[in-house]
Amino acid sequence: MPANLGSRTLNDGGYPARLWAELGQRAEEPSTFLRLIILERLVKSTVLLTLALSLLIGARRGWVDELTQTLQDQLNLSAGHGLISQALEKALSFLNYPHRSLLAVGALLYALLEGAEGVGLALRRRWAEYLTVLATSFFIPFEIYELIHKPSVFKLGALILNVVIVVWLARNKKLFVKV
Repeated sequence: MPANLGSRTLNDGGYPARLWAELGQRAEEPSTFLRLIILERLVKSTVLLTLALSLLIGARRGWVDELTQTLQDQLNLSAGHGLISQALEKALSFLNYPHRSLLAVGALLYALLEGAEGVGLALRRRWAEYLTVLATSFFIPFEIYELIHKPSVFKLGALILNVVIVVWLARNKKLFVKV
């Protein structure tokens, strides 16, 4: 017996039943904006997956060490003591094996999250709409912190895009209303 999402009687199984019924629904046909969100999530997932695999495989085969050495040579980092040279040298030396592995695992987990959002939205699953709103909302405070401490146009654009995605999905898909 499906739960009636409009009523909040004690006979319908309460909040867990309403939530389960809501998450199990199939969403309506995606709009153009939602298709752009799907594309963005799938592209980001692919890039992150490529980064993670490159870090894991490249670290084992010594490619990352070769790349950092080539970058140091090409950018002439060992010759100068300028601020930019020192910053780049620090960043390259930070990528030792434990840091690479940790960065690769983080990129892999984030790629899986973005991929789940993209595939779920493409399959018109209601749970994917909720997941996208919650996951994107979770990172907004970190984006604000980064923007305040290290402002850039790119960070501002990413923050605005993510706020627009959250507001649009929550409003147009009527999320968190019937639950």
